[in-house]
Amino acid sequence: MVVGGGRVYNKQLYNRGLLLLAIIIFVIIWLLKGRDFNISVVISTAVTSTGVALLVDQIVLRKILWKIKPELFNKWMTNIPYLGGCWEGKLYSTYIDPKTNKEIAPIDAKIEIYHEIDKISIRMESKNSYSNSYISGVVIDEGKQKFLCYLYVNDADKDRDINPKHDGAVKLRIKHDGELKLEGHYWTGRCSVGKMEFKRITKKNSPV
Repeated sequence: MVVGGGRVYNKQLYNRGLLLLAIIIFVIIWLLKGRDFNISVVISTAVTSTGVALLVDQIVLRKILWKIKPELFNKWMTNIPYLGGCWEGKLYSTYIDPKTNKEIAPIDAKIEIYHEIDKISIRMESKNSYSNSYISGVVIDEGKQKFLCYLYVNDADKDRDINPKHDGAVKLRIKHDGELKLEGHYWTGRCSVGKMEFKRITKKNSPV
C-alpha cells in the first residue's frame, strides 16, 4: 500500500488511460450498431465498453502484461523502476548484543519484494530473524531521488530474549550504478539504527 507521499504508480494517468480505452470501445461498438441514438442502445453500449475496459485492466494488464514484462509500464505509467524479485545484501546495526556488550557483526540478509501495479510488499530474512512490511511505498524527493520506504514488524523463531519482537522503519535509495541497487538506513523500536545494502539476484515476483 502507499502512505503519505509514497507512490507506486501514477493512478490518475492509469485511470485516464482506462477511461480513454472505454470511450474508444464505446465509439467502435456504437458505429458497428449503426450509430443509433436510442437510449437503450447507448446504455448497453456504455455498459459493454466499461466491462471490456475493466477486463483489460484486471486480466490483460495486471495478470498478463505485468507478469510477463513489468518494465513496459515504466515507459508510460510510472517513472519508478520495477523492484520485484529477490535481493541479497548485508545489514550493519548499532544494536548491542546482551551477551558480549558489543555491536553485532554485519548480518547477511535477503529481501523478497513483491511489486504489483499498485502496491509493493517486502519480506526480509536473516539467520536471526524475519520481518514483513505493513506500510510501504516509493517516495520521490525534490531532487528526483527515489526511495523505497516502509514500516515493518520484526520477529524471530528463536532467541527472542536477546532478539525481541519490534517495529521499525526503512528508507532505501534506489540506485542505478550499471545495475539496480538498494542502499539506505533503518531505525527500530528497540533504539538501534543501521545501514542496509542490497543487490537484486532474481526478478521473480513471488507473493511475500
